[in-house]
Amino acid sequence: MMFKNLNKRERNLAGATLLIVSLAFFYKFIIDPIFTGWVNLNDEIESKTNVLKKDSGILSKYKILEAEYAELSRYVKSSKGEKADAADILNYIENISKNDSCYLVNIKPIGTRNLSSYKEVLIDVTAEATMEQFSKFLYDIENAKDMLLRVKQFNINSKTGQAGTLKGTFLVSKILID
Repeated sequence: MMFKNLNKRERNLAGATLLIVSLAFFYKFIIDPIFTGWVNLNDEIESKTNVLKKDSGILSKYKILEAEYAELSRYVKSSKGEKADAADILNYIENISKNDSCYLVNIKPIGTRNLSSYKEVLIDVTAEATMEQFSKFLYDIENAKDMLLRVKQFNINSKTGQAGTLKGTFLVSKILID
């Protein structure tokens, strides 16, 4: 009805306008949401694939990790009690100091910190030695295969009155799993 009053050129222009508006609505409300959903699904599939690859890599190494955990966990299991564990650490540090010719001035347990899933036994060590003896002493503490000790803090100063002798204060820790 409306098109009957228009001449041929105006009808063609109205038809073209109607076709362009129809295509714009079709694109905006049908094609674009489908395409956006497709892209989002592809991104989600790619991220899930990456997670699966990572998890399968971990799963393939599970037996190796389990064996390493079993081997190392025997060093950090707390079976004797806090005082006995601290005594073992003190004894071990004293033996290392004797082997490395490091004179222990003071060695005492500070206490145990209970953290969320483990305990940490802290030992305060004050010693005197030369630089070479200190470096060997610290190396032997850090690389103890059966104790898994760590030096958390250390302070080394020169001892007054004695050339080449140093005085060091160390905070040694050991992690224990219940």
